[in-house]
Amino acid sequence: MIEQQGRVTQQHGDWVGVRIGASSGCSACDQGKGCGAGIFGRLLRRRPVKLQLHNAIGAQPGQAVTVGIPERLFLRLVCLLYLLPLLAALAGMAIGHYLGIRAGWNALALDGAALAGALLAGGAAVVFNGKRRRLSPASSEVRLLNVVEGEAADACALPPGGGNSN
Repeated sequence: MIEQQGRVTQQHGDWVGVRIGASSGCSACDQGKGCGAGIFGRLLRRRPVKLQLHNAIGAQPGQAVTVGIPERLFLRLVCLLYLLPLLAALAGMAIGHYLGIRAGWNALALDGAALAGALLAGGAAVVFNGKRRRLSPASSEVRLLNVVEGEAADACALPPGGGNSN
């Protein structure tokens, strides 16, 4: 189970809104000593993520909580959101290049055809992922694990005031 700290922002019956800060999810990566996700996160200026989760632990607004996601779901999402667009772009590049060869184009036109194919196919995969993300069938697998108490709650992923309002 991959765990990330967040803060409960609102409550609606048995459901709570949780905001997870813009950290990479791993303290080693956030310090620049891990796989590098923290560096990329700072470069891309990731915004906090807002989740609606079932409140099985009785968390209240303002409390720091730990949110867990199963490793298999994480790997499935990585494949869907990163690997699928990459493979689509590579396939589009190969198809564009092949079609340029069949048309008898020169080297510069072949490169343009490969680039166009990569952009079209990669873009189509990103659009597909965006539409599919709205359905979010796996959201029930992400869940609240516990309420964080003491100093760990003070060092939660969000700064005072709740962080970015976007």
